[in-house]
Order: sequence, then C-alpha cells, then structure tokens
Amino acid sequence: MKFYVSLLAIVSAVVAQSAQIGAPQAGSSVVAGSNFTVMIERPNSLSSSQEVSIVIGLAPCGETDCPDPKSELGEILYQGPFNPQYATPPGSLPPHQNYSLQVPASFAVGRATLAVAHLSLIGAIMSPNLDFSNTTVTITNASSGTNLTARTIRSMRILGNRTCSLTTPDIIL
Repeated sequence: MKFYVSLLAIVSAVVAQSAQIGAPQAGSSVVAGSNFTVMIERPNSLSSSQEVSIVIGLAPCGETDCPDPKSELGEILYQGPFNPQYATPPGSLPPHQNYSLQVPASFAVGRATLAVAHLSLIGAIMSPNLDFSNTTVTITNASSGTNLTARTIRSMRILGNRTCSLTTPDIIL
C-alpha cells in the first residue's frame, strides 16, 4: 500500500510541473505569415523544480490525424529558455510566459498541431522530466475568402448581395 501512495505522490508532483498551452485556444485560426502569441503555463507546485528549456513546433495535420508531439514537433518556431512568471495582478493566471512567434508564410493551410516539449528538473535530486502538450489550430491564408475583416462585414450588410472590393485593415475576426 505504501508503494502506491508513494507512486501517486510522485505522479502528482510530475503532473504539477507539466507545461500546458494556455493560448491559442484549440480551434483558433492563425494566418500564415503572421505573428501570434503562444502562452505556456506551468501550474503552481509545492515540490521544487528548475526550468531547463522549451521547444514550440507547428506540424500540419493534412487529411489524417494530427501528429503526436512525442514523435513529431514539426517546424520549430522557438527553442530556448522557459521562465514562467506570475501575472499582474497575482492570482489571475498560473505562472506563464508569452512567446510572439511567426507562422511561416509558406506553411500549409488547414489544421495543424501546435506542440510543446518542456524539460525541467524536479525535486531535491533534480530528476529530469520531459513532458509534452499540444493543441490543434487552423492555419489560414490572408487572401483566402474565409477571413473577413470588420470593414468587409459592415460593407456586406450595407450592400446586401452586391459585390465590391475594398481595401481593409489587417484585423482578422
């Protein structure tokens, strides 16, 4: 019985140290060639830990299932330090770090998996821990008909079924 209690405590400590994707949310659209923010969260924990690094990748899903981040991270958008901090005011978010990344302009349009590999050292003996997190996003093309700007929508309401061409700002809804 003591073995199971110890095992449960170890598993709980490891899960509490895992990094998770806080943004973008699953199903969000990101325009190829544009910048977007990735927020990586790490829940609070009572056990000690030391952050080593994080890798953020983007892999196209194609017509099949999205790739498993444990076997494929895709195109690497970031690799480097991870230093999660509390938000201001405290308590509104778990410790996290935001990364401003760019989707390559040539990236395939369609579903893609945004994956994170996170390496940390846990506990008094600094045991290595590698965890993975992912979410599915939709990559769109700025010139595709699926992206509508606020000005385009307003003009469509005014003109009804008439077609027109407008110069619109780069704000995507």
